[in-house]
Amino acid sequence: MLERLEVRNYVLIRNLVMDFSSGFAVLTGETGSGKSIILGALGLVLGEKAKSDVVRQGEKEASVTAVFSYRENSEVEAFLKDRELDDEESSLIIQRIVRANGRSLTTVNGISVTRETLEELGALLVDVSSQHAHQSLLRKHVQLSLLDKAAHDSSEITAYKKAYDELMDARKEHDRLIAENEKASQDSDYMAFCLEEIEKADVKEGEDDELSGQLKLISQSEVLTGELEEAQQALKGGSDIGALSLIGRCLSSISKATKADPSLDSYRERIESASIELEDIASSISEYLSSITFSAEELEEKSARLAQLQRLKKKYGGSLESVIAKREEYRSALAAIENFDDLIADSRRRMEKAEADLNEKAGVLSEKRRTCASSLGKVIQENLSALGLKDAVFTISIEPKKPESDGADDVVFLLCANKGEKTGPISQIASGGELSRIMLALKSALNREDEVETLLFDEIDSGLGGVVAHSVAGELEKLSRTHQVIAITHLAQIASRASQHFLVYKKEEDGRTVSMIGEISGQDRVDETARLLSGEVNEISTAHARSLLEEK
Repeated sequence: MLERLEVRNYVLIRNLVMDFSSGFAVLTGETGSGKSIILGALGLVLGEKAKSDVVRQGEKEASVTAVFSYRENSEVEAFLKDRELDDEESSLIIQRIVRANGRSLTTVNGISVTRETLEELGALLVDVSSQHAHQSLLRKHVQLSLLDKAAHDSSEITAYKKAYDELMDARKEHDRLIAENEKASQDSDYMAFCLEEIEKADVKEGEDDELSGQLKLISQSEVLTGELEEAQQALKGGSDIGALSLIGRCLSSISKATKADPSLDSYRERIESASIELEDIASSISEYLSSITFSAEELEEKSARLAQLQRLKKKYGGSLESVIAKREEYRSALAAIENFDDLIADSRRRMEKAEADLNEKAGVLSEKRRTCASSLGKVIQENLSALGLKDAVFTISIEPKKPESDGADDVVFLLCANKGEKTGPISQIASGGELSRIMLALKSALNREDEVETLLFDEIDSGLGGVVAHSVAGELEKLSRTHQVIAITHLAQIASRASQHFLVYKKEEDGRTVSMIGEISGQDRVDETARLLSGEVNEISTAHARSLLEEK
């Protein structure tokens, strides 16, 4: 229940406080006085989007604070506990701050929350019925959602939607397999050709780098051979004395000297070691020279192989690794084509099973909707009779349709407003005044078991007057026995039934227009009721106003 609303620096409002102490409160005021501004401020704390232009000119920020109470073990309490937003006193303080720079802050019991979270919470706190809601009632999906609300079929809807999603997934997978199979079949010849080309080439990872190194070596073989032969001659000697011969002489001389001075033996050992190392180097060079046997044929063969690898790399991704990866991809794809028939058959069986399951869930949901439609239609018709449409016949039609996300039922609200007239969809039959009464009849029927404690009616009396206005007022008063009812109205009949009456008006402060609101009683309330009756306060309207207020 909404207990308090505080608004500061919002549009034309400088500072406003409303304390709600009863089950039925009304807001009245002349057109343009600011009633819609108050409704917009309340919408902020219920999660509507905020715009920076709502900040009162010259101020840095606007703020709206609402204090609610809620019952134990209610949906509101569960929502708050689930998000760790509850307190020990079962009270709820919501604040929205909108800054002129476009930034905003949203808190619930002092904890920052997202606007989406607040929007979810707002739907549990206040049910808003406005002219916009009246028009939305003409839409089939809204009529369906109202029927579902009355049917309490959330578990059946959940089961249906799960089955529907499963069928959609199965169809999507089936379509994907069909499309892939068609594409793969079209590409199979090309893939088979490419796979044969790669497999025939027998590509090995790193082979291109190895070939490049070998070809570089071949291209330098003439220079390499010449230099190595020169080195070999320097070691072994030819026409000249080689290094090994000279070291042999040195070793012989140092050996003789060692006999005279044994301390020279270490030199002998070192020269002997150097001689052995040089002989080994000479032998290795000889072996290397004998291994250099590149021929023109080998050069041509290696060059052709490297060219083949380069062509494959260019065609299949830029590296031998990508060529090998393509080979495996083609192998898998061609193997998959052979298995597509089995995959498609399995997919079709899954789709048929999901479709059967969906039809079963749709039948259960439809049956519950039909049962509820019959009883709800009767209640709404009774309510319409109490609201002045005594000859009205209201029914809810349910016809089968192709299963969609919301079920397999085409739900339409039908009305015959007067005897002898045809019955048809309310979108074609109902006038503005009749639509307002249908909305109220629905609210009355649905909210008897609804956990939303606060019902806000924004000019639900549009197009009504006389006896019908009294009926609407009586229905709102009846609703206020089980719910908090707040009504923005232009009808004296409704205003006179309320326990609290707030007057919205404009005044000038410091050269600026501001919207004000205050609770009125006594003569002030009589005067405002009289104004609602005739547009002016005079002896006749005042007397009529007093009689209405005394009837309450």
